[in-house]
Amino acid sequence: RRGMSNKKGKRRAEAAALESGSKAEVAAAAPSGLDELDFEDEFEDEFEEEEYDGEDSDGDASDDGADEAGGGAGSSKDAFPDDGVNPSLGGQFYRAGDAMAEGEELQVDSTAYDMLHRSHLEWPCLTFGIVADSLGQSRTVYPHTAYFVAGTQADKPSANRLLCLKFSHMCKTKHDDESEPESEDDDEEEDDPILESQAVAHPGTVNRLKLMPQATHIAATWSDDGKVRLWDLSHQLATLHTPGKGGGGPSARGDPLHVYSGHDEEGYGLDWSAVAAGAMASADCAGKIHTWEGSAGGGWRVNAEPYQGHVGSVEDVSWSPVEPGVLMSCGCDSTVRVWDARRRGGSAITVDEGHACDVNVISWNRLVNYLVVSGADDGSFRVWDLRSIRSSEPVALFKWHRDAITSVEWSPHESSTLAVSGADHQLTLWDLALEDDPEAEHAVQGREDLQDIPPQLYFVHQGQRDMKEAHWHPQIPGVLASTAGDSFHVFKPANMGDGAA
Repeated sequence: RRGMSNKKGKRRAEAAALESGSKAEVAAAAPSGLDELDFEDEFEDEFEEEEYDGEDSDGDASDDGADEAGGGAGSSKDAFPDDGVNPSLGGQFYRAGDAMAEGEELQVDSTAYDMLHRSHLEWPCLTFGIVADSLGQSRTVYPHTAYFVAGTQADKPSANRLLCLKFSHMCKTKHDDESEPESEDDDEEEDDPILESQAVAHPGTVNRLKLMPQATHIAATWSDDGKVRLWDLSHQLATLHTPGKGGGGPSARGDPLHVYSGHDEEGYGLDWSAVAAGAMASADCAGKIHTWEGSAGGGWRVNAEPYQGHVGSVEDVSWSPVEPGVLMSCGCDSTVRVWDARRRGGSAITVDEGHACDVNVISWNRLVNYLVVSGADDGSFRVWDLRSIRSSEPVALFKWHRDAITSVEWSPHESSTLAVSGADHQLTLWDLALEDDPEAEHAVQGREDLQDIPPQLYFVHQGQRDMKEAHWHPQIPGVLASTAGDSFHVFKPANMGDGAA
């Protein structure tokens, strides 16, 4: 079972620290219909297929987009208006893994963020989900409030918890060049976020956690004890929203709604269907995928006959955003697969990525439902067009990250934008609609640290060690949260818009 032992190390956390940060217009692609797994576009719109490679050996294909990548910037002989590079700013852009001289230290560029809040929890969290709330859609007015559910990796199994978190009073970030407040009290009142939590005991490390999209107080967890559990966290979340109003019942006692022990080994693949309420898939390190169905009375039925085809661990699963019986998976055999629930004789489509590495994560675009992104152990990630996936050729390939990809997720607001996190301690934001900009090449002349940056890369977030997951907030455009071995961050890049595309 290839990759199973070091897979546990991949998701398990370490500890320490770093820092850094830095869009343009997004081109919308029309959604498609799915028909018998042919993935045809019923509107006959075309997604422009191009090959992007972040490691251009000639160094001439990526320079033009350097002004879109955040982080440090340095001096330049010519004075240009603020175009994202800001040549008058001292310092140097740090790419994770770059050598540092003795005495050098990293400093965050606060101007790269509209909002940045960092917290350190008692134990590292490998995984988390964002809770839907009743505070409104497309919120742009500060301060912000957000609810999360995270799962811990404690030093002993009995110390693990599901943490229901409420971050409130999250104000805009003060920049270094802004005037100081009149008093310390004013500063604390304006800038300090409030973190409240409710905890539920969880048996063992939480390998993966997913919230049911139709009812985000329902959580599914994969544990390192080999069991998948469902939880009702309504009491804990209601208590955070209005103390004393949580009510009673199993939720208040912290008892799981359902426990499934039918997997042969522990696992990490877990996803709810956004189309069929209560439908879920769980995948294990033995290469098996079990599907779940909601049943009358609020229960669940797990199909005993698994989907099989992967050789070794199934690392991630993702349901189609439009078809109730279609899901994708990826695994340690370097393949991504499409499964049709109407067929039991193996995957409907199998694509070998050809790098002989684990494919760790996968995400299905909910705005352009024929686009999927996958992230691999070698630091590369690929964008697949399901209308042409049988050719085994991705429409985009990026090799910016220097270590395993640990999380990928499409933006829920902008159809060509995605977030990628890696074991190289960086979280990157990409816009596939961006192209080479001749003016940018002139703007970065003399800046070796800003060369060879893909034009689609528009922001780099650092400052966390051993990054595990990143998620976009569905109700606050442009806001992301990320978890790592040492901290939990909530932030919004300064170059991130508020509108949908």
